Amino acid sequence: MAIDIRKKTTQIIKDLHARESMRLGWYRSFIWKDGQTLRKLRERKSNHQAFLKDLLRKRNLKPAWYAQLFYYVGTLLGWITSVLPQKWAFRIERTLERWILMRYQKYLEKLRLYADLRTMIEAVQLQKINHNEPAPDVLHYLQHSIQEEERLLQTSIPKA
Repeated sequence: MAIDIRKKTTQIIKDLHARESMRLGWYRSFIWKDGQTLRKLRERKSNHQAFLKDLLRKRNLKPAWYAQLFYYVGTLLGWITSVLPQKWAFRIERTLERWILMRYQKYLEKLRLYADLRTMIEAVQLQKINHNEPAPDVLHYLQHSIQEEERLLQTSIPKA
């Protein structure tokens, strides 16, 4: 059973882009009484989205078919939670952040495994594979995102 590491990495990048689209839609339509915190969250997600769009462009990839759908779902969730009591909105936000954190950790684990597998194959064959997947920039992005999500859960989002 052969694993196509490049294809798996591409799927992960596309899925990350779609999920970041959802979060960006959420933050653009969500109304928080603390405007400074919301501004920071929007800026953070915009930076993530820009990095992933650039990554897709560099690799000549199209976004996942469900990326735009996720954006609209995020926008709808933002509108809905804006009319809910602030306490509920914070709970929903913390839950979504935990889900994203778990997904990112799972992806990072998979990508590290793929990188180790690629290194092992190269060592056995005594030659470089014709691709460098998963690329260090994707691994670095995921590590950085996980650290940001953990910091966000500990500090920025008030506990309900």
